[in-house]
Amino acid sequence: MCQERIESVGCINSEEIPYIIKKFFKAATITIFAKCSISYSGRASSEAGNAWRLIIIKEDGTVLIHERAGREPINWQPKAFVTSYIEGNSNVVIKAVRSKPREMLQIHITGDAFIAVARLGSGKFVLEGSEESISKELALNPSTVEEGAELVSREVSTPHGRIDLILRSRDGGLIIVEVKRSLADVNAIYQLKRYVDYYKSLGIRARGVIASRKISPSALKLLAKFGFKHVKV
Repeated sequence: MCQERIESVGCINSEEIPYIIKKFFKAATITIFAKCSISYSGRASSEAGNAWRLIIIKEDGTVLIHERAGREPINWQPKAFVTSYIEGNSNVVIKAVRSKPREMLQIHITGDAFIAVARLGSGKFVLEGSEESISKELALNPSTVEEGAELVSREVSTPHGRIDLILRSRDGGLIIVEVKRSLADVNAIYQLKRYVDYYKSLGIRARGVIASRKISPSALKLLAKFGFKHVKV
């Protein structure tokens, strides 16, 4: 069964990487262990010198680059168009480009690389427990709410009550999250709207998200009216 999911694995000459990416991009997850440098340009800019790193290219175009420690990647690019080519005599470049917003991540690989290509799947993800435990889990994994989101704070007091979770989206706006253990009803949507309106009154860009296992039909309709989002947990 394992062999049915694995397409390729082993130590290769880095010059083979462009062929492998062209063949398996959008069809399988590609992992590369190699010595590389990184450059990013877009809403900001960054550089990282040569080091051995783990590069992950997912089927949806998400690219992550990890170093030896820490949970977060040193750099990443969500849902990009990924290409690869040989530069000069032997250096290999992996390029991940997004159009909106315009961003480009370039990975320059030197020397041999270890590569594994596999077809991964997706399973149902359900959070169980109290509202507090769900809020803590979302704080540890903000990408569950929105890809690229980062934690700002938990249990934030406002004149309208205490907000369960505040995240910051990749575009810099706030994401106000109201957590419900089971069913989110109309009252939860109105409560979320009061939180969002409060931050908007301060001149801060904000939008709302309800995180719950279920949501009532009337609440879902109200959610759409206010331009909010529901995340099933």
